[in-house]
Amino acid sequence: MSQKRVAAVAVTAALALIPATPAAAAPQPAPLPEVAALDPGTIDLADFTGLEQQIAPYLGNLARLANSVNDDSATNYGFITCGCWRTGQGPSDARVMENVLTLAYFYTADRPWNPYHRDPALRGRLEAALRFLLTTQNDDGSFPQGSGDVHSRAATGFALELYAIMLDLLDADGTLDPALVTELTTAMKAASGWFLEDEEVWGPRGAQFANQVAGGLVGISRLLPRFGDAGLRTRFEQRLAEHERVSQSEAGFYRDGTVAHRYSLEVESEDLAGWADPATRPVIDRMQGRYLDWAQYNLLYDQALDGYFINTAIDSRHRGWNYADELPIGSNNLWGAVIPQARAYSATREETEQRRAAFAKAGWQTSVAPLIAPTWAYLDPAIVRDVALGEEYHPAAAERRAAIKTLRPYAGAPYTEHRADSVTGQRFVFAKRPAYAVGLGFGKHVDTQYGFWDNQRFGLNYLYDPKLGVIVQGQNAPQIGAPRTRPVDAELSWGTGWTAADGLHFDSYDQPVPAFYRDGAPVNPATVGDLDDLEIRYAAAGGTKSVTLDDRLRVRVEAGSTPFFERIPLVLDEDDTVRWIGGGPVAVGARSEAANVSGVVVNRDGRSLEIRWSGTGSAVLWPSSFPVAGGERTLQVLDVKAEGTLAYDLRVVDDACAGSDERAHVFIGDRDTGVANPDDGTGCTVADRLRAGDQWDGHHAFVTHVTKTTAALVREDVLSRRDAARLVAAAARSDVGKDLVTASLGAAEAVAGTRVEVRLSGRTIREATVSGPCLTEPVTTQATAQVTVRETTLPGPCPLTVRTVRASGTAELDTLPLTVVPDAQGVVFRDGFSAPSQAWTAVDGAWSVTGGVYRQQDTTRTGWRTYVNGLTIADGAVETRVDFRTLATSTAFAGVQVRTAQPGDAYTQSGYLVYLRPNGSVDVYKAGKGVLATGTGAAVTGPTRLRVELRGAELRAFVGDEPSPRVTVTDPEPVTGAGSVQLVTGRAAVDFDDVRVMR
Repeated sequence: MSQKRVAAVAVTAALALIPATPAAAAPQPAPLPEVAALDPGTIDLADFTGLEQQIAPYLGNLARLANSVNDDSATNYGFITCGCWRTGQGPSDARVMENVLTLAYFYTADRPWNPYHRDPALRGRLEAALRFLLTTQNDDGSFPQGSGDVHSRAATGFALELYAIMLDLLDADGTLDPALVTELTTAMKAASGWFLEDEEVWGPRGAQFANQVAGGLVGISRLLPRFGDAGLRTRFEQRLAEHERVSQSEAGFYRDGTVAHRYSLEVESEDLAGWADPATRPVIDRMQGRYLDWAQYNLLYDQALDGYFINTAIDSRHRGWNYADELPIGSNNLWGAVIPQARAYSATREETEQRRAAFAKAGWQTSVAPLIAPTWAYLDPAIVRDVALGEEYHPAAAERRAAIKTLRPYAGAPYTEHRADSVTGQRFVFAKRPAYAVGLGFGKHVDTQYGFWDNQRFGLNYLYDPKLGVIVQGQNAPQIGAPRTRPVDAELSWGTGWTAADGLHFDSYDQPVPAFYRDGAPVNPATVGDLDDLEIRYAAAGGTKSVTLDDRLRVRVEAGSTPFFERIPLVLDEDDTVRWIGGGPVAVGARSEAANVSGVVVNRDGRSLEIRWSGTGSAVLWPSSFPVAGGERTLQVLDVKAEGTLAYDLRVVDDACAGSDERAHVFIGDRDTGVANPDDGTGCTVADRLRAGDQWDGHHAFVTHVTKTTAALVREDVLSRRDAARLVAAAARSDVGKDLVTASLGAAEAVAGTRVEVRLSGRTIREATVSGPCLTEPVTTQATAQVTVRETTLPGPCPLTVRTVRASGTAELDTLPLTVVPDAQGVVFRDGFSAPSQAWTAVDGAWSVTGGVYRQQDTTRTGWRTYVNGLTIADGAVETRVDFRTLATSTAFAGVQVRTAQPGDAYTQSGYLVYLRPNGSVDVYKAGKGVLATGTGAAVTGPTRLRVELRGAELRAFVGDEPSPRVTVTDPEPVTGAGSVQLVTGRAAVDFDDVRVMR
């Protein structure tokens, strides 16, 4: 982004900020009548239009919102105190007041379902809130956003957008104090003048936040007819041209620092859909068309899930947003009416009508009541804005299918697309070949609003196939910080990892600079043809890495002297078949290590991803707990270990035998039969068809199978009769299918963290490997072995697999039924963090297992959280040792959140948060309600135990070894049901240890 500051533009008299007119005489502060609570029994959901259904929960919250308007303080009379929007901010933040639009909407909405239409009590509170809002405006027309942002681009921009709609509502209704409406209009003109001129909007910082600038311009596009100011219009059109030039990259994305998918999709695209000025509408349509052209390479359709994988690796501002079932483009999906491609991403007309009919039919208690509390926790006025717009667009199913077929990665011909951004210097390559589609990105990290400068991951991003969907997906940073500050398995990008003097490195993090070649000569990638081979070189592991786009995606790492590994995050379905090439099968979700294998193959419904390599000694497949596609897919990470040189390639093929045995001769076990091993024409070799490495019910079954299969191969002219007979004889001499090994467990049940004995007996055992999803690691033995159940394993069945390789080279599989059970104290989960843990998902913050503790080291904000994967409790206890390391404020805290509605919910969204402060106080906080109770005690001076007990409506919190609870509370309206267990920090660096959960 250019650092040249935008010169101040002289403002003509016509554009000068208009002094505020004297305010309408405001009443003296006095208690206001309360707005009556809603009687849901009077509401018929059939009266709501489709768009209006979205605000049914807002209707349920309306009285509570209106009654939170402060009416007992002359200082902040009219301030909305609910904490239900822009949580944690005070009267100095004008954005807190954005729900005046919500109050105005319900006051003016003449609808059969709305008992608050022209309600006098609501009017009094709306007018008080509007008068307070006007007091927050600065003399220059801007609004503040708190935290020192006195003249805020965001607060002013979104005020213009939301209040332009509010003024339309108030004008149409005509019953609010006319002087107050006039004052609001004057305030919006002053805000428009500031917004179109100030360096805060049009200088370097404003150029980094395209979505905020867009919001203000959308508002002004609606306000222009109200002002009737020709000079203001001229300046508006000039600034719109500047916004198009500065805020949209040549690559196509809207610049929020750099690539920020969620801001482009859910803020800028959404806002621009509400553009209200016909004269400038062609500019907006042109911008959105360019954005959607970019988006098709980054939103990748999955036909099995009927949703979209997102190229999350290059996203700078939202971690972990890797999939969406639906992506409505624009408020109410309005871009679908203008740009056909936008119809590919949203729900169809038929789906929408079905959902809305079901919503109305189910009634208030089923459709609305469960949404009221979650909505209160985040009462977003943008939802009211969308309903007030009134227009919507939903494509017919046939239109959506037709739009999907226009997406080049899914249905188009081969291509090579090079995109560059002149401001950041970042470059992107998207390519499709018959055997794959791939996305890559390169460049430097760019700082963003919250300092997440290191979110993006570069180099290889994704591998896509129209039938399989995204099958390799590099993630962006799951936490703040460089890879060297976190456990090695916390890095989930697609790239090369190695250890240098200062710790762990990944090429994906180290901001690779690409060089482009064709036929060995430098080339401008923009000139490369759709099917031309293109080689991209960049630094990795002390050497060079090259990625070549041809019939296969070919990757080669020529490193220095440091050992390295190549990490490839596979996105798998639970029904996929995975196997080592030259080795055995791997269960999806299980850990598997292999030596002397030449690749991995993933088969899904007869179509396979093949990854084949050379120059390596070992590889491991391990399951990550990082959520992908909302849990519909598993992220199973492949690490290929190497020294010196590693070459691997990837391709997707239709193959009846994935990962074929391609040796020259057919082997049965270790024995070379001497019979040639040709392909039968379907992708299967003779060895594949014999399946000598499979588990068989008995030796006779295997010999019978070989007899029938070789006869078929003779008929197909693949084998001669003589070779078929030789194979049948070799099968008869083999021990395939014979039960020669007995495996048994020392105990059928085990507690997490303990050891279990596995006994082996039998003849000709070369070695046996015991594996299972709950074991700390596979164990190889020849007789008896002790295996350890991971400390963090949850109770439930955990079948162990014993794969025995005999001296003859044939294999035998045995399954042992092990059940993991709680211990005598009812502990269902424990983690002492003695090793990197896959049991947790960090939602935000900087979490890492360091020195035997679970450390959160970011002190910049409140509410950083992490949760235990797959664990929910209703009643029981959670305890942990807490050690405060660094405190940013005197009110810093650390705590435990329980009974959340969804894993990862913020403490303001759902459940209870019980937190300890260094001064010894303990608070019980309920989402949507606030602090229920506070207990006090001795200050915290070192590692201290915090224990939270839940029994129905009662919550108790114990600190240290105190026999009595420091705080007890009984909630008259308790949050019930099982919820996730989370650790939470507030403006503190904290070490957690010895976490235990009991039911």
